[in-house]
Amino acid sequence: MRDLAIIIVSYKTRGLLEKCLASIYAGEYPFSYRVVVVDNASGDGTPGMVISKYPDALMIASETNTGFSAGSNRGIRSVDSRHVLLLNPDTEVYPGTITKMVRFLDRHHHVGIVGCALLNSDHTAQKSWFPFPLPLSRHIENTGFYPRLAHIILGVRYRHPEITESGAKRVDIVRGACLMIRRDTINQIGLLDENSFLYADDIDWCIRAARRGWETYALTEDNIVHHGYASTDQEPYITITSSRRSALYLYKKHYSWPLVKMWSAMIYQEIIYKYLLNVIRLKKKPDDTKIRSKQEAYRDLMKDIFRRREIIQNGNRQDNRQK
Repeated sequence: MRDLAIIIVSYKTRGLLEKCLASIYAGEYPFSYRVVVVDNASGDGTPGMVISKYPDALMIASETNTGFSAGSNRGIRSVDSRHVLLLNPDTEVYPGTITKMVRFLDRHHHVGIVGCALLNSDHTAQKSWFPFPLPLSRHIENTGFYPRLAHIILGVRYRHPEITESGAKRVDIVRGACLMIRRDTINQIGLLDENSFLYADDIDWCIRAARRGWETYALTEDNIVHHGYASTDQEPYITITSSRRSALYLYKKHYSWPLVKMWSAMIYQEIIYKYLLNVIRLKKKPDDTKIRSKQEAYRDLMKDIFRRREIIQNGNRQDNRQK
């Protein structure tokens, strides 16, 4: 059994992935590890590049774009390891950071998930961890009562005093761009939920772990560079539809009926507004393919809303979500 499996799901990011792999293999590590690249039918020569330049990596080529969660799960299943690191292909790592994350999990057996501080390409700070979400959380998450309220709603209770090591911060959620999870935690809470094609998978995993008593920490003094949104910027349709569908699914899965209704209403209003806005923009710029893609995304989300109403009215509660 290896100490660490590094899972990278790639979609149309060959150039950035090559830099990511170079940064990993440039380091020396005091533990055994295996890099697994899962390519979601990028069509950009990614499998050939990985095989020729990084033969030590395990290359898994999907015939279709299965999404982040399904691709990550395929990688997780392929290697037996004590810990698993989910790493975005648009990152560049510092070997010392990965080593510190592994050692942190090895020292603190009640910690199930650990992340680090992400940096933008210009080395300014990114938001790398955040509290469990609630409706209108952006407006109230900095209040003193918010953490306690979110934990009560989600049924989360810390069982250990906060670790006092320098740079260690107990948090609710770390971003999936660089998320290390203990294999024992995966065995207890399960793999990523493949109902989520893209987005919210890190939130879901952290909620599930916390409810089973595992704690999540961020190492605030240790960094990696996250260039950000390399895959999603190329696919506005997938980005828009997946983010809204994943959010609605997450809320329905983890929150009570009143909160689900409140959140759903807010998202539905945003979908209708953005659909109308992009219809107007498309009339002004009919040849703009990005605007057209956005308009089509919000159009299909509108169809989801009315389809969902029809399903409820007909008494058929089977979920017909698209990926």
